[in-house]
This record gives sequence, C-alpha cells and structure tokens, in this order.
Amino acid sequence: MGIIRIKYICRCCSQFDKGLNKKIISQIKHLRNHNIETIHYSVCTDDEKASDSSIELIKIPMKTKLIFLKRVKREYNFYNILNYLITTSQEEDIVYLRIPYPSIQLTQILKKARLCKICIEYQTIEPLEYKLIKKYWYLILDFFFGNAIRTYTDAIVGVTDEITSYQLSRAGNQNKPHITIGNGFDVASATVRHPPKYDGKDLHLLCVAHIRRWNGLDRLLNGIANHHNSPKIILHIAGDGEELSHLQELAVHLGITDRVVYHGFTTGRSLDTLFNTCHIGVGSLGIHRIGLKEASILKAREYCARGLPFMYGIKDPDFPLDFPFILQIPPDESPVDMKKVISFAETVCTDHDTPRKMHRYAEEHLDWSVKMKTLKGFLETMSESRKGRPEKNSPDL
Repeated sequence: MGIIRIKYICRCCSQFDKGLNKKIISQIKHLRNHNIETIHYSVCTDDEKASDSSIELIKIPMKTKLIFLKRVKREYNFYNILNYLITTSQEEDIVYLRIPYPSIQLTQILKKARLCKICIEYQTIEPLEYKLIKKYWYLILDFFFGNAIRTYTDAIVGVTDEITSYQLSRAGNQNKPHITIGNGFDVASATVRHPPKYDGKDLHLLCVAHIRRWNGLDRLLNGIANHHNSPKIILHIAGDGEELSHLQELAVHLGITDRVVYHGFTTGRSLDTLFNTCHIGVGSLGIHRIGLKEASILKAREYCARGLPFMYGIKDPDFPLDFPFILQIPPDESPVDMKKVISFAETVCTDHDTPRKMHRYAEEHLDWSVKMKTLKGFLETMSESRKGRPEKNSPDL
C-alpha cells in the first residue's frame, strides 16, 4: 500500500481554543510520525493568527463590520475554499474534516463527483449540544441538511461508540466505513506531578477547563456547600468561559467564596504548580445535560498523563469501569457527595506511586501515537477501496 496523503481542514486553528488546537496539532504530528503525508489547512478570517508555524493558513478577507454580513461572507468563502481543496485533490488524497456546520452549500459540494475520499470526525451528537446552548438556528440547518452530509461522506470517525452509532443512523447506512477512536493526549508534553501530602485538614480540588454548563461545576459547588466538617475543601478553577460568571454568583449565593479560587486561564509553570498542590482533579460532571451516556473528554486524558486522580460524571470508553484512579459521580443533577470524594482522596493519596501508574497507563492507551496508528490503519483501508464519488450517484436536491 502506498503512502496516502491527508488534507486535514479546520475552520480556524488560532489562539482562542487552545485545548482544541493542541488536539489537532498533536493528531497531525503523530500522523506524520507514522509516515502519513498530512497537510494542515486552517481557514481563518484575516484578523486571526495561526497557533503553529506548520499550518497552511488560508485567510478570508473580512472588511465589513456588520456582524451578520460578516458571518454570511465567512461561511460563503469557507465553502468556496473547501470546494477548491476537494476538487483539486487526487485519488491518493483523503480530506479529513471536523464536524462541519450543515448547509445547502456543503451538501452540494459533497454530492459532486470527486477523486478523493472525505472523512468526517464527530466529537458529539450535535443537535443535543446545540439545544443545550440554545443555538436553535443550527437545529434548523441540521434538520434540513444534516442527513445528506452524513450520506455523502465516505467515512465517519467518532470518539465514542454512542456518537459513531448516531452518525451512522443519520447516514442511513450502517455499513458505511467507520471507526471509533477516543481522544488522546500528547503524553510526552505532560509534566508528571509531585503529589502533595494529604493531612486530612485541607483537600484541594482542581478543575482545568474552558468552563461550560456541561462541566457541571455547579453540582460540585452545591456539594461543597453541603459539607460543614473537616477537611476544608477548596476548589481551584483554572480556566475561563461563558459559565464562569454563573459559578461566581452561585458561590456567593451559597456562601462558599472562601472555598473557591479562580485562577483564570493558566499554563506553563503556574499550571504545573497547581497540579503539584492539588489532590484530586475534577472532570466533566454534567455531560448528561447534553443527552450523552459516554464521552471522551480531553482534560481527563491530561489528568491521567500528569498522574492526578479525578472524579468523572460519565462513562469513558478509554478507561475501564474499575479504573482505581477515577471516582465515578452519578450522571444526574444531585450535588456531589463530598463524603465519597474524601474517602476517594484517602485511598489514592496514600499511594505515592499513583502518578507514575497513571502516566504509564496514559502512555500505553491514551497517547496520540497510539490513537493515530489506529487511524492510519483505518484510512489506509479506506483508501484501498473505490476512489471518489461517481456523478451518477449524485441526484439533485
């Protein structure tokens, strides 16, 4: 089998969503390490900057200041660029996309005859997520064009079996080439923590995230408010986001402002210090609010790579149910039971070898090199099949 070429296309790989950018850049780095020629195209407006020098930045000129016209122009130009990248691709090419917004323009592009294959990666069940954040315009677009996009895509990658199964059902073809590959982490980039001693007086929790409603931190704040005995429980939040102001108001309402510390977006040595001074990590506790029963959260992988035991409110296919360094929190709206958190801390904090054990697990199961080796095999198998979409299979809308 000859080496295939991947055109990895995303809307913008700028400085704004650093967690997502790290994922994309790591995916591409490890695909290249597996001898897959991979070109990273990032389509951005002219006021955005690339977060990595290896990115092929395609800028959309945006002269208008009117927000509505700016969005319309951005979408129109993005799909023109996507159409060009697809139509100029050859048989050895696979165009790899992250969940694209549904539109009639995208549907028409995918239905055209082409030489290359197109694979889309899905990280969520989009209608459920956008209903939660009240982007109802997306639900309308998805209703009209979502099925067609999945139908005319050549392959699907999902980060959980639940997501993969949903996308296949929307495609109307359970035999469409597909695979489930959970999110990974660049384990070598993680500094393994030096855990603090737990003396039973102060228990420090750490949440590193872009704060959204599905992080479920309100459940944790309510749990902290219900805890009146020793140890004193302090939550450290390293991140920002649209839900942060609500959490600050809730902490004031609950009278626990002395037990919540806001660090803002944190990186480098300052983040290393937080990992070294906190006992337990806080994973997503509200994914059930989107309607999902399982998830593949990026930060859970960082916690594991750094060796920080953590609580989690969702099933994750990359971790066994009896994984000793995760405290499973019920996926509901109940306040977090702090007695269980304290008991968990007393167990995992007594084993000084915990960080090394977790880091080793991350190396063997969560590293992007492992994930991209699996993706390479899938894409090569996909590339061996018939190339492109014949024009006769492209009926009009």
